[in-house]
Amino acid sequence: MLLSVSVAAQRRLVVCDVETLEPISSVSVQSSAGADVTDSLGYFSVPDTCKSLLLSHLNYESRLLKLNEVHDTVFLVSKFLGMHEVVVFGRGKDDGVAERMNKMLTLNKTDAQLLANNPANGGNLLSLVGRAIGKLISKKSSKAKRKKKAKEILENY
Repeated sequence: MLLSVSVAAQRRLVVCDVETLEPISSVSVQSSAGADVTDSLGYFSVPDTCKSLLLSHLNYESRLLKLNEVHDTVFLVSKFLGMHEVVVFGRGKDDGVAERMNKMLTLNKTDAQLLANNPANGGNLLSLVGRAIGKLISKKSSKAKRKKKAKEILENY
């Protein structure tokens, strides 16, 4: 007995986050061949006979694309990419603790100069504050670089 088996060519693709470039698991993939879900490493397979794919995930923007436009990686944009940083201040029982703390931590110009010039006080407090601010600024600049890179990727998306 001779059996002929027709094997359809399949493509194996991976879905990644556009900002972090990390694979995304549990992405729903819909095509003319049916529905599939990416594995824990972000991979899924689709037959070459499919013309288009619809990818969707709870935390990412859905994307409809033509299969002939994809090489081996599909990038999804996070729904949270466009969100701005939020700072929340709580209001609890007001017993004046915050005001007293601010008064204790605030130095006038003369006290700050004396503290900086007197090595017996344990070092230069202003230089420590300057280093802390420098670290915060460098973190913000790296965040700005990541945002710039994400914008460039989005423009080419």
